[in-house]
Amino acid sequence: MKKMLILLPLVLLVAVSAQASELAKDYIFRGMPEYKIEERSRGFEKLKIKQGSQELAETVYEGNQVYSWYIYRGRSEDLPSSLHQTRYHKEAVKKLGGQILWEDGEERNFHAAFKRNDKQYYMAFDSGRGGYKVWILEPAELQVDVEIIDSDTILHKLNTEGHIALYIHFDTGKATIKPESKDIIDEIVSALKTQADLKVKLEGHTDNLGTPAGNKKLSNERANAVMNAIIAKGINKSRLSAAGFGMEKPIANNTTEEGRTKNRRVEMVKQEGAFSTQDTGPLKKRFPSSKQ
Repeated sequence: MKKMLILLPLVLLVAVSAQASELAKDYIFRGMPEYKIEERSRGFEKLKIKQGSQELAETVYEGNQVYSWYIYRGRSEDLPSSLHQTRYHKEAVKKLGGQILWEDGEERNFHAAFKRNDKQYYMAFDSGRGGYKVWILEPAELQVDVEIIDSDTILHKLNTEGHIALYIHFDTGKATIKPESKDIIDEIVSALKTQADLKVKLEGHTDNLGTPAGNKKLSNERANAVMNAIIAKGINKSRLSAAGFGMEKPIANNTTEEGRTKNRRVEMVKQEGAFSTQDTGPLKKRFPSSKQ
């Protein structure tokens, strides 16, 4: 009977830096040898944690979550099994004095809880052929300034400043608009119906966590998702365009969670040729007219 060699990870004792050069580094647990981070996202999220075996008790925690997807980049003949991936991370949790709260019968997935620097964390692990995914959440309450966005606010911002930042929520790492953001889409549609000659560009933006290429792709997909949602509610496609800029145009400091939250946005930008006469002063500076 062959024995499986389990390489135990070292626990990282340094915090994740918000700088771009730090984005590929591991978060709390060191990744397995020859595995590279394919996708990384961070934000205020919900995480379902199971506890028990047969009669499952499931608790939903809210807080600051870091999601990491690791892909194997080594030789195919040395590819670790899903069991190897799972055992590696279960041992990492135990080294921190943590507890495995739940695991499936095949040892491919597990949920855990642990403490680090007197902070409580919850973890979900999902192994697969050639890669694995890790969700680590620190329970916390959302601390943000809430601005009421309605159609009147949208039109006022577009007609006075030429653009407005909208904080539309998406599924983590995806371009799927969450149900709680459907109202914002409705207000955008209402604004466009009120001002029938208005043309806008939807611009997607991210924070600086993740790779530049991955963030640009995701921001473009999200901008197009918003555009398609608007079209689905009756706005002519000729009035809309969409593009993603990733981390290229931050409006806040990416070294803080508050700043990164502000940078994760979709902007509506009024397009040249759609301005009313009272807007020509400030907007000409942002969108110079060829008629000048």
